[in-house]
Amino acid sequence: MTEPTDIPGSQPQAATLTSRLTRTRLPLWISLALLLLWLLTLGWHSLALSRAEAQLEKDREAMTSQFEVDRGTLLGQLRTRMADDSDEAQRQLGMALAWAVRGEMIRNNLDQVDQFFGEIVKLPNTERVLLAGSDGKVLVSTDRRHLGAEATTLVAPELLLLPQVTVRSEADGSRILVVPVMGLNTRLGTVIVSSRQADPLSGM
Repeated sequence: MTEPTDIPGSQPQAATLTSRLTRTRLPLWISLALLLLWLLTLGWHSLALSRAEAQLEKDREAMTSQFEVDRGTLLGQLRTRMADDSDEAQRQLGMALAWAVRGEMIRNNLDQVDQFFGEIVKLPNTERVLLAGSDGKVLVSTDRRHLGAEATTLVAPELLLLPQVTVRSEADGSRILVVPVMGLNTRLGTVIVSSRQADPLSGM
């Protein structure tokens, strides 16, 4: 009795089937690996975005709180420096004012700037405070008639181009404080503070 022999051609067929299975599984594993990698990347991106948003909100709250503190300090400095007639005191005032207005312009909070200017114009000898935007239009002014007007109809055009805080004395004895408000790469606007000549009889 002879032992059974393999069916002719069965071994090549098995090898072919194994080869096909191998070729079928390899793309599947690659697809699974790519899918896993994509899910990990998506999860990491979502986590990073959530953290960035949380940090942004935290920074915004901190800036708001800090501005409220600095706003009170700045107003105190305003009262002191407006009484100091020196150009250096006025320039220091302008630099502090530029910082405060810049923060509110970046947050697009012109109402806060308007309230701030309303307090400044109450200081001794201050006549008018306005903010001209980068397009030359008056965005905020203590004189409501000037809102939306071309700033060049109210002040000399060259004042809107000055690159740094400048104190300019006029022929009538009045004074103009020019405060450029700068963003990271562009000029956001210009604050103009007009002060009348102090009355020596009133001490103001």
